[in-house]
Amino acid sequence: MRVKLSTGVVATCLTWLLSPLAAAQTFEARAVITAPHRAILSGELAARVASLPFKVGERFSKGDVVVGLDCALYEAQKSRVAAEVRAARIKRDNARELSALNSIGEMDVALAQSEYAQALAELKIADLNTDRCEIRAPWDGRVVSVLTRAHENIRQQQELIEVVADQQLEAEVVVPAAWLTWLEAGMSVHFSIDEPPVSAEGAIAAVSPAIDAVSQTVLLRVSLQDNPNLIPGMSATAVFAAPVSQ
Repeated sequence: MRVKLSTGVVATCLTWLLSPLAAAQTFEARAVITAPHRAILSGELAARVASLPFKVGERFSKGDVVVGLDCALYEAQKSRVAAEVRAARIKRDNARELSALNSIGEMDVALAQSEYAQALAELKIADLNTDRCEIRAPWDGRVVSVLTRAHENIRQQQELIEVVADQQLEAEVVVPAAWLTWLEAGMSVHFSIDEPPVSAEGAIAAVSPAIDAVSQTVLLRVSLQDNPNLIPGMSATAVFAAPVSQ
């Protein structure tokens, strides 16, 4: 017996066969949204906090001063060292002139030159100290937390402010090592964020070169498309489309 199918049924079957669902199946894994650029900035000097221009959540640009320190002492030290450099330069130049007249020996000239070089090195250190009076943002981003207050005295290497670049986010996904047979860099990944319930898209940037021996899992790093709804620390479900043969 021959069964005649309608044109509509045939068209529907062909459409399904040619659709991505017919050629692939989906796999899911848990993921965490991360920020590749996130840091806690510390003070390199012992000084008093003069200013904190940005509060938690506020946005800043690369190069903006996020913490200002009172460096009157370091500025004064720099002025003193600069005066020593001028004096050492005069002494060196004078030694060269006297040497040309055979009034002093080469040893005296060498000592004067050495004193001048030492003064220049001290001035460079003073410049570095005054530059450290302003802690600047390493990239565009936002303030995560402020760990000090204005007018407080801080010690060297004390943590002062935490910042994050929230414009180029990534996701870390842990998947079974068996998926490596079909996973590859550049593969598209869909994300369903837990809270708030929003979606995001990304692509596999890199696959960890090592497999966890205990769990037999591997870590994926996924680059996310710009999405204003994403915040580092969010949990999500990553959905992969794999060939149906898998």
